Amino acid sequence: MNDFHTSDDAYQTLLVSVWEVGEAVGPLLTASLSEIYGRCPIYNFVNVVFVVFSVACALSNNASMLAAFRFFNGIGDGSLALNASVVGDMFRQEERGLPVALMAFPPLIGPVAGPIIGGYLTDAAGWQWAFWLSAITGGVCTGAFGLVYRETYRPRLRQVHEKKAQRQQHHQHISQSRVKSNASFLLKDLLRPIHMLFTSKIVLLLSAYVSIVYGLNYILLTTMVEVFENVYGFSQGAAGLSYLGLNRYVKHQSRKTGKMEPEHRLPVMLVGAILVPLGFFLYGWTAEKGVFYVVPMIGTGIVGFGFFATTIPLQAYLVDAFGDYAASAVAATVVSRCVVAAVLPLAGPPLYDRLGLGWGNSVLGFIAVAFVPVPVLFMRYGRRLRAETKIDHSALR
Repeated sequence: MNDFHTSDDAYQTLLVSVWEVGEAVGPLLTASLSEIYGRCPIYNFVNVVFVVFSVACALSNNASMLAAFRFFNGIGDGSLALNASVVGDMFRQEERGLPVALMAFPPLIGPVAGPIIGGYLTDAAGWQWAFWLSAITGGVCTGAFGLVYRETYRPRLRQVHEKKAQRQQHHQHISQSRVKSNASFLLKDLLRPIHMLFTSKIVLLLSAYVSIVYGLNYILLTTMVEVFENVYGFSQGAAGLSYLGLNRYVKHQSRKTGKMEPEHRLPVMLVGAILVPLGFFLYGWTAEKGVFYVVPMIGTGIVGFGFFATTIPLQAYLVDAFGDYAASAVAATVVSRCVVAAVLPLAGPPLYDRLGLGWGNSVLGFIAVAFVPVPVLFMRYGRRLRAETKIDHSALR
């Protein structure tokens, strides 16, 4: 912020929040369009968007430009809505547990690894190199992805196969009706994630739950460095190491016990729901009392473990439950959680200023406790809720 001649701490929180707003807008387009035109062209396009605006962020010369480009940078993060859906395309239901975990892990670990790398890189080379590194690595991955990835969305593959058959039979006029049909349903298809968010009890309740967990996690992410700098005297780079506590990965396994049901993935989610508030209590009160810094790091590690243990099974559950429309279902949860994550961190500094780290984090822990029954609800009534859910299949006509 010194390079932009501003000392307002709100800008630091804004730069995190505006990214989340971009991540909320992006899935509304990427998920729905991938269910119309296929995963491959949409994924490749948003990858290019991410690289372009990473470069733009690095070249920003004032805080307003940086915030605006961060928004479009967030839109380019297509992995949040599409990764789990691609796994659903490629693997049978009973084989999806580990692939979903592996695909979900990198996007979720970004907020953990980013501050560590960014803290030291910023100290050594300046803040611009955090974005240059994103642009370089993103560019390499985008090029490699474009070379190796092929379409996996089965309805799109069927459409392509049908069009080839029509051309061979010289009946091209049939494909024109499909184009017209796609155009007439385009707006409806684009709004499918929002429609599912407010009409599907499954999507609504899971979105509310993951939004709270994600928002609480982002309060931790946006305030942790300041806590470890002020309470324990860490440098900026060393303070970033406090995020290592969040770097814990829950190994998700689905055992075949007769017929595989989506609800079989939820016991791990319940464990995560219990761990999140426990981590907040431990982190808050040990940091408040200035206990040896390893102990509050363990608290953040418990929060992070709980976060992964709730998010990864939730994505696998949605892929199992919604099939060809998994991208829209996942996108609905991403939109809601990103909106909350954009707004809730703004309450973090005032909360800690007013109540201190102990009671401030206890408030966050009590909020998390209130949502512990959600996984239990779905373990007991999930099958009934799935039976009541109706999906409009217009995009696949």
